[in-house]
Amino acid sequence: MIKIEKNKIRFIYKGAAESVFLIGGFNSWRKERLLQDSETEWFLEKTFPQNARFDYKFIVDGKEIIDADNPLKNEGGFGFNSELQMPLFHYPEATKFFRNIIHGEIRKCTIKDSLYFKYPRDIYIYIPYKPKSDMPVIFFQDGLEYILFGAAKNTLDYLIYKKETPKLTAVFLDIRKDSRIKEYSSYSRYSEFLAELAIPFIEKKSGLKLGKKYTAGASLGGFVAIDALMKYPKIFAGALSQSGALLFPENASFESLKGKRIYMDTGRYETDTDISMDIFYTNKFFAKQFKKVGVNVTFKKWNDGHSWGNWRAHLPFALKSLFKEQK
Repeated sequence: MIKIEKNKIRFIYKGAAESVFLIGGFNSWRKERLLQDSETEWFLEKTFPQNARFDYKFIVDGKEIIDADNPLKNEGGFGFNSELQMPLFHYPEATKFFRNIIHGEIRKCTIKDSLYFKYPRDIYIYIPYKPKSDMPVIFFQDGLEYILFGAAKNTLDYLIYKKETPKLTAVFLDIRKDSRIKEYSSYSRYSEFLAELAIPFIEKKSGLKLGKKYTAGASLGGFVAIDALMKYPKIFAGALSQSGALLFPENASFESLKGKRIYMDTGRYETDTDISMDIFYTNKFFAKQFKKVGVNVTFKKWNDGHSWGNWRAHLPFALKSLFKEQK
């Protein structure tokens, strides 16, 4: 249970227990002990900005559980968490499904990769209503999760219908979880796979001539999005990185990014993630480095943590920012 008064919040667990802890996006998923108020009630008080949003769970006698008294839940790649929404936080309208607007369609296909990673990969191609020739296209890493957890199709349908972005195509590239860290590294051939194999395949499958090409992703996918832009500046025009786990080598040169457009955002509470990186500081640092070489950078900070709730809530703003000069 949670009780909110302005910017103060009380987390409450009711039930008999030997110990109760709180973990969440606000404390880097590190355990904070709840105080025992009675034999069956435990509590912890915290203060957050009024527009903050977080995932959280209780740990009761060593077992992680969601808050049974809070109906708000957020799903990600590792299941459900309880969700805290402070009074001034609201998911944008673009993330919701509307029956009364024109919808695009998603076509699923499978690319057989015998050269780079040697396994068939599912690809989901979003095509808007009445597609045009030379529409811009954005390639999402962790593609199926962007559809399932990031509300990406709802967002594209809404923004295109409202003319808040140009009419565009989106490509969602899936990945095997057990190979994600290897593929989404600076030393893998993933960018080459995307540029040399996936793009020609998608043009053939969709029957569309793709226009300006952009990359997108969250966490390690956000790193890959910028890395592909660096390695193939003649193919890609820009990148969208949400909470990017930016693992650039110390000797990395960013000169190839000059004149490109990059949107970056991060949660203010992403100071220590499951990959032991201060994502908030790292993104601030690299945003400055990119600007020094002439990149058109937009950098936003949100009162949130490292989760799909964050990325879903702020994907509409990210897309509008990336494409704002092309409407």
